[in-house]
Amino acid sequence: MKKYLLTTVCALTVMMSSNVWAQEKIDETMPPPPMEQQAKVNRADELADKLQLSTEQREQAKKIREAGRAKIKPLIEESRALHEKMEKLRQENMNEFEKILTDEQKSQFEKMKTNFGNKFQHRRPRRHHDLEE
Repeated sequence: MKKYLLTTVCALTVMMSSNVWAQEKIDETMPPPPMEQQAKVNRADELADKLQLSTEQREQAKKIREAGRAKIKPLIEESRALHEKMEKLRQENMNEFEKILTDEQKSQFEKMKTNFGNKFQHRRPRRHHDLEE
């Protein structure tokens, strides 16, 4: 019985932490805020200014950044697809788990998930790389 209880608690912890990550998902169809985009430009310009890059070097640096983004973009897309697949499997597992609960346990479990999610509402949002530049 203790082993079953420990296993259940561990499974719930993993499932609820995955649920929090899923709640943080940002709509990627929305364009980034102008300030965020401006900050990216400023960092590149700031670096070029500090290194006193010539106009030619700035153009070369820009081409290098663009080539790097082009190489990284397919990997990011693969990663997103993998995360979506993982989330689907996690949700299927959660649905199966919830099927074994009584109505009272389901109600309690929903409260637990809500309380757990509220603890992480004030976390910093994850950074999303803009590959469309």
